[in-house]
Amino acid sequence: MLALGACSSSDAPAYGVPDGDAGPGRPASEDHARCADDGDCVAAGATCCACPTFAVQADDPAVLACEGIPCPGDDSCAGNVRAACEAGQCVLACVPMECPLDCPSGFAVDATGCLTCACAPGDFGGCVEDTDCVQTRADCCGCAQGGEDTAVPAADLSAFDQSLQCPPAPACPSVDTCDADAAPRCVQGRCQLLTGELPSAACGRPDLPPCPAGTVCSVNTSDLANQYGVGVCSPP
Repeated sequence: MLALGACSSSDAPAYGVPDGDAGPGRPASEDHARCADDGDCVAAGATCCACPTFAVQADDPAVLACEGIPCPGDDSCAGNVRAACEAGQCVLACVPMECPLDCPSGFAVDATGCLTCACAPGDFGGCVEDTDCVQTRADCCGCAQGGEDTAVPAADLSAFDQSLQCPPAPACPSVDTCDADAAPRCVQGRCQLLTGELPSAACGRPDLPPCPAGTVCSVNTSDLANQYGVGVCSPP
């Protein structure tokens, strides 16, 4: 996987981003990300030698500027993403990877949102099991009144609600947008509101069954499994 940028070192300015423009690691405009198929795109980082955090056109001038630049530690990136073309835009897609680890809190998620073959720390202190979490409004309306809900530790519910600083009668659309299948879950020590149960073939934690013979534990093969930070048993 190529990690590209606008110059020759990891201390260089952000890739494709003029001074004073958008933040590091973001293309300067959507024109840098237009494509017809996957071959039009390359994975890119904030500098020539940074790990990929977005994708751009393969013929972008900044890509050409990085050609031939030697990068120390080329194997330091997780290798869990690839450039892809989706709906005419270059994006990063998660790459399925075999991962034979048993991680108490599941696998780590990196800055791209994809799982890596490394154990998550799981020491955030927010929760230990699902029953430690409760569903609550994420804004002053909550999903019952057209807003959004979230999940927080039950012990923090009152403090979280107070932090929203809502007026006594907030102006809300008064349209129920709640997902009946959503439930509060404890994932890697954090409370999250998730839709869908843990996949039956989930793997990668000591509390989950080992993969049957002829299969391996792979990450980034199931969006649902990714939510829980686990892999899925699948053919090698």
